[in-house]
Amino acid sequence: MSIDHKNNQKTIVQVAIDVPINKLFDYFWDASELGQFPERGRLVVVPFGKKDVVGIVINVSEQSAYELDKLKKVISIAPTNSLSEDLISMGEFASTYYQRSIGEVLVSSIPVAWRKSDKWATLEKPKRQSKQKAHEDAVELRAIQLNNEQKEIVETLSAASSEKKFQTYLLQGITGSGKTLTYLNWLARVLVDPTDQVLIMVPEINLTPQLEQSVREAFPEKTLAVLHSGLTERTRADAWMAANTGKAQIILGTRMSIMASIPNLKAIVVDEEHDLSYKQQEGVRYSARDLAIWRAKKNEIIVLLVSATPSLESWHAAVEGKYKRLTLSERGSKEASQPIIEILDLKEERRAGKKINNGISDSLTDAINATLNKGLQTLIFINRRGYSPVLSCEACGWLSDCTKCSAHMVLHKLPRGGSNLCCHHCGLIKYIPRSCPDCGNSDLLPIGQGTQKIEQYLAEVFSNAKILRIDADSTRTKGSAEELFGAVHDGQVDIVVGTQMITKGHDYQSVGLVGVIDADASLFSQDYRASERLFAQLMQVAGRAGRSGRSVQSKVIIQTRYPTAAPYKYLKNNDVDGFLVETCEERKVVGLPPFSYQALIHAEHRTLGEAIGMLKDAAAVVKNQDKHGYSWPETVSMSDVVPKAMVRIAGKERAQVLIESPTRQDLQVALEIMQLVLIDQNTKRKGVGWYIERDPVQI
Repeated sequence: MSIDHKNNQKTIVQVAIDVPINKLFDYFWDASELGQFPERGRLVVVPFGKKDVVGIVINVSEQSAYELDKLKKVISIAPTNSLSEDLISMGEFASTYYQRSIGEVLVSSIPVAWRKSDKWATLEKPKRQSKQKAHEDAVELRAIQLNNEQKEIVETLSAASSEKKFQTYLLQGITGSGKTLTYLNWLARVLVDPTDQVLIMVPEINLTPQLEQSVREAFPEKTLAVLHSGLTERTRADAWMAANTGKAQIILGTRMSIMASIPNLKAIVVDEEHDLSYKQQEGVRYSARDLAIWRAKKNEIIVLLVSATPSLESWHAAVEGKYKRLTLSERGSKEASQPIIEILDLKEERRAGKKINNGISDSLTDAINATLNKGLQTLIFINRRGYSPVLSCEACGWLSDCTKCSAHMVLHKLPRGGSNLCCHHCGLIKYIPRSCPDCGNSDLLPIGQGTQKIEQYLAEVFSNAKILRIDADSTRTKGSAEELFGAVHDGQVDIVVGTQMITKGHDYQSVGLVGVIDADASLFSQDYRASERLFAQLMQVAGRAGRSGRSVQSKVIIQTRYPTAAPYKYLKNNDVDGFLVETCEERKVVGLPPFSYQALIHAEHRTLGEAIGMLKDAAAVVKNQDKHGYSWPETVSMSDVVPKAMVRIAGKERAQVLIESPTRQDLQVALEIMQLVLIDQNTKRKGVGWYIERDPVQI
């Protein structure tokens, strides 16, 4: 059919645009001007309001609910392939499931450069790249000897892949068991055809460089596309283009990579699947892990969830038989051994007359000294950056509270000298007051310790040791994280002080001691997942020791005032399943996930009363459903409207209401009703922001 003939039929396209309006927008497609027929998934420029915006063609039709003469035309088409069909379908699902418009789901996930049509001409031209040398350490995967457990898992996954049927596998292996090597060997068998593509997801940016190096070494002849928010605008745009055109066979990225267009996707790996970083905390609050499972099902492929400490939801699904579980129970290196885990009771330490200086006990200090004498490295883990969590006046009790948030401002030492106060929630920075703002007392004291204070104290005690701090402050500049971790791996450092950045995925070869400071705070959180997160975190950091294969026995020392708490009890015996069994039983008794499904309705305003009022009005409408014509599912419960645990952030007061259901289907019906009610309430209460969060990770 000629373009002119097709044009006479008035082709209409429905376009998704990144606006919070749950609808598609009709435009006229002039094929004679655009030079081609429309396709679902095409990236296009369309007029919207007073400006031109980038959208995605979702449907093609010959009819419109609007007068054809009043429809505006599609202006231009992006110089790239249409988005893959499975991505469009996943976007449609996510739009319904997470109660956001499909434009917010899909368009917002496209790299910024591809959302600026004036840059398309530049993006179309390949960027000049320096010739990349083959990595000197590049090795064939087949040259690395797998143990029997690893071989069996590779064979199992390979057989499943060849059947071309959907299945979720959970690979649960102790730290250091060679999980990465195992799944890379499996992916090598998947990537037989040069058009096949695979997706590997990691939870955080700082894990990407090390895994990127491993992937490049394992697949030196294959094109790799890396996707994460730390990339430059052009680099991310090029990586996205390589995935969308099929040029890149391996896509490695953080949670955003699940939203990449990958037309020939044959396998998905979600590494550290338990990590909370897979849940988006702003905009469309999706779970990249859950969407990975959905996308694998759509493509009839295998998705592999990998973790030493699986999330309770994934572990329970494996126990129930929904997922197939694979286990690695021994360390990958024959020489490597499990470290001794010591739970150090600080109360007993004091009774024995030992001191605790700046959060570090004499016993831990002695252990650090012994490790230094053996020529091994020490990791000190404290999940709190800065110098001290709060500044206080001893005379009147004043605390360095943030004026915009319900939180303390943290004392930070500056690189070039001096100090300031910083809020880790809104980013507000203030100078240190010369005297107490309330009583004038000039003696202000820092309370507690963060990474900077621990670094300073250890430098005083171990003056001859090389000490390095790794946290969000020390890794702000581009490439700094890779440089710091490189120094650790090269043995240039004796003691590393860091936050959770140092705990995940790093294969340290010279760590003989891991010390954990101030972990108890998580035991008393009101969030029911806090204990599970603490256990996973401690298991991860403990797993950094004992990888060198040296004859010296490595050790993990965890300081606590509550040695009988479940996370410590099971950690000491390296009993992941035991902890999960106990936690699962507790959740079952009270009906928490995975035995129920949840959603939070959030509201925020300059005044707490307005935020609470909007949610209460919405709840009242739902309760009087007969009057308003809604059919609220009987199985779905709604909590009282309450202020959030941290009421104020960045000057906005926040409230929430929790909705729970024993089934996803009933919860979906309830949320669709709440969406309609909240839209109606929002017209009556101007200025109140609100959003629905499905499957929240924190309550």
